[in-house]
Amino acid sequence: MLAPVVTSALVISLAAACSSGSSEKKGASSGGTLRVGVVASTISTLDAYANLRSQDFYVRNATMFEPLAHRKKDGGFEWALATGITHNADNTEWTVKLRPNVKFHDGSTFGADDVIAVFQRVLDKKNALIERNYIDFMDPKGIEKVDDLTVKFKLAEPYGPFEFAVTNSNIIFYKKGSKPEQAMGTGPFQLVSFTPGRETVVKRYDGYWGEKAKVDQVKIISFKTAEASTNALIGRQIDASSNILQTSLRTIEKTPGLKIMKSDVNLKVSIGMRADTEPFKDVRVRQAMRLIMNRKLALSNAFDGLGELANDHSGFNRCLPAVPQREQNLEQAKKLLADAGKSNLSINLETAANKPGMLQLVQILAEEAKKIGVTIKVQKMELGAYLEKWGERVFYTGYDTRPYLEGVPEIISNDAVLNHTHWNDAEFKSLAKKLYATSDPNEQCEIEKQMKKIEYDRGASILTATNPTVSVYSSKVNGLIPEFPSGNLYDFRKVTIDQ
Repeated sequence: MLAPVVTSALVISLAAACSSGSSEKKGASSGGTLRVGVVASTISTLDAYANLRSQDFYVRNATMFEPLAHRKKDGGFEWALATGITHNADNTEWTVKLRPNVKFHDGSTFGADDVIAVFQRVLDKKNALIERNYIDFMDPKGIEKVDDLTVKFKLAEPYGPFEFAVTNSNIIFYKKGSKPEQAMGTGPFQLVSFTPGRETVVKRYDGYWGEKAKVDQVKIISFKTAEASTNALIGRQIDASSNILQTSLRTIEKTPGLKIMKSDVNLKVSIGMRADTEPFKDVRVRQAMRLIMNRKLALSNAFDGLGELANDHSGFNRCLPAVPQREQNLEQAKKLLADAGKSNLSINLETAANKPGMLQLVQILAEEAKKIGVTIKVQKMELGAYLEKWGERVFYTGYDTRPYLEGVPEIISNDAVLNHTHWNDAEFKSLAKKLYATSDPNEQCEIEKQMKKIEYDRGASILTATNPTVSVYSSKVNGLIPEFPSGNLYDFRKVTIDQ
């Protein structure tokens, strides 16, 4: 059943109740245990580079491991394990300076050998790691140790956005030679215990190089669904979560002791169409599905009016192509399907419903499709089972929060796990090569516009709306900061809990 339409007054009321930024509060006490709810599954492992991932993977990694730098909304960096990156005149040689006096959780010293070991593992094609897609322009043989705190990268071709690639939040560093179950990172928290699909417990690492965490422990508690996570928040079984039902926000707003935080970073929930498989091999079928979607209804019903309409291309509101906002056109959709020989199409649409609005979005598409004789059977699945066949599904849901430069490598990848729509467009790939050859932001922007126009015309995803990542937390919790670019609650360094 679809959620009822949200009235304008309610949207305004909810927006007023949402706070942006962080939950800062002066004079808050320290210590205690923060309980964070996530939607997860039993496939989870402690390997910082596991390919099958649910939300607990990202939250856990953010507590125990660190990247070279954290990206900021203004395009700059908050340096973490690196202190700076420089390059030569033609962008073929890049030098990374590492932070001194950083210790792993066992007290040993972090350095160049650890950085090189991680990059070598990621680049090894036998490991088939997702992160290789972000740095596949590198030659493993071109990575050199200059000294204990300096690593040099020699590239075969110029690569303008090198800094952007190597500071990906998922490229994180562990001790060379350590075992995955040790989770031997440098982060502000260290491992206490881990039970797949149930709970991860981490404690403050007092040897951390930066500002020490204020809470004693963080418990990352797993739930199978967003409904369960939401109910746990309302029942005071957890203190915070970014995995909540947006359709429950009206109830949460009226619940004493709970606060709503709306990130200013947008999330795109997508519906993917496998472009190398029937019926979506025919671009007319993909175009028809996009025209069936009622975007305004989806924004109001699936996302409670929080967000903006999207236009079937990835990335966010920068460097936009000169194309009209796509609107529902059932007559044109019906004609396209008839021309493709797919009238009265019947197809399954699979979802794990692991992001707010995801289930409601596909239900809206299914209801609208009925109006032109198309049957879309929505199949809701447990997250673990859903992820096990990621890259094999034909009609399915996903999500993205990444900037365009970071998302494109997956779109052009030959790896089914990464390019899960199996879309292969020669013109798009050619433009992508030009995009990554330049470091000029204006030139990059013009190329992005052309690429997004191609996605709009013949891509393989239905991107209906962008909506903010909404988190809910106890009023006793202070100092929560939404992570950039996801908007999720990953950073617990400044958190305090009123006792």
